[in-house]
Amino acid sequence: MNRKIERQALPLLLAVLLVSVGVMPIASAIENEGAEIDFDQYSPPRLSVDPSIETIAIFEALSPQSEQRIMGGKTEGGIPFGSIIVHAADGTTRVFSKDGNQLLSICDKKSGKLPTPAGVEKSCTRLHQLPNDSRVYHRGDQTFVLDAAGELILTVIDETTASGQNVAAVRGRLGHDWVESAEDMPDSKVTEYTAYWRVPSSPPSLESYQRIYLFNGIERTTGPKTYLLQPVLCNNGSTHQWEGQAWACHTNGNDDYYGPLFDTATGHTMRGRIYWANDLKLWSITIYDHTTGQYSSLSTNCMQPQAGDRVACVLEAWNIEDNANVPGDTLFYDMEYKSYGTPMNIDLEPWYSSNFPYEIMQYCWVEIIQNPSRVRLHTYN
Repeated sequence: MNRKIERQALPLLLAVLLVSVGVMPIASAIENEGAEIDFDQYSPPRLSVDPSIETIAIFEALSPQSEQRIMGGKTEGGIPFGSIIVHAADGTTRVFSKDGNQLLSICDKKSGKLPTPAGVEKSCTRLHQLPNDSRVYHRGDQTFVLDAAGELILTVIDETTASGQNVAAVRGRLGHDWVESAEDMPDSKVTEYTAYWRVPSSPPSLESYQRIYLFNGIERTTGPKTYLLQPVLCNNGSTHQWEGQAWACHTNGNDDYYGPLFDTATGHTMRGRIYWANDLKLWSITIYDHTTGQYSSLSTNCMQPQAGDRVACVLEAWNIEDNANVPGDTLFYDMEYKSYGTPMNIDLEPWYSSNFPYEIMQYCWVEIIQNPSRVRLHTYN
């Protein structure tokens, strides 16, 4: 099957099957949001594998969408609300309806890969864009995603082993790296990190394979499950547009979840907030455009607060080659750090990559104007 046909197969197939696909309501389970949700009652039904379904490749993320959006042809990677995704050990990802009927069979290896703002390139089968204010609950090898109304919109089951996943390289990848940052790894548990910054000037020239990311983040760097929670501002070389999006990235091989994308522009004021709601046992990740009121948000229980997690404000880049590929200076300001409501002692230090050309790095300067609340990330532009 050629790539053009493969790219068309997903939305066409789903448009036919959506008539019988519904949504599994679980609003009654979260009337008291602070209570533990009993997900056992929402265990997936018996899944019916259909061997007659052709295994295809996809080139967009597998993201739950409403019936209207998919049938309108607006989302190439859209799968219906209530879908169940199973990552099988044989390298095949299967998508089922909420009733357990198979919709798709996808080859992980042949599917496209996309960059993520955690510096990891992942298969499209491992990436899921969610509606605003969705909640992602991890329970063993199963993940349940609820929308803002409390309805189950996606279930992900991972049957692979660590060796069968997209295992990420350690930080410091040639071409995919943090360019410069101001960071600290405090001894206390950070449960809130808020930062403001203005969208800088765009890179003078950025090709389709190049990307720029700016964000404040909380990163888990040790243990079997490492994550990066980040309200991200991206300049995409494919669109030449500044865009905002909230991300919860697994920096090894598991699935990534992120909020909707919105357009923004140079001069707009952004606020990135990462907050641990202790009563809900969830991280909330939000990037908000104060100029337009647009935002992207999601919540997740992917990890618990832990001492030694890295906090950082960051300029990250993919495949940049010279100073025409970097944005203007970025000022992060009014940065606040808290541990369960109490302000934290944070001592930011500069960090610089060794994986980009000297032509770029000689002009990079992490200016800590007021530690730890005000930092300017300088570039040539």
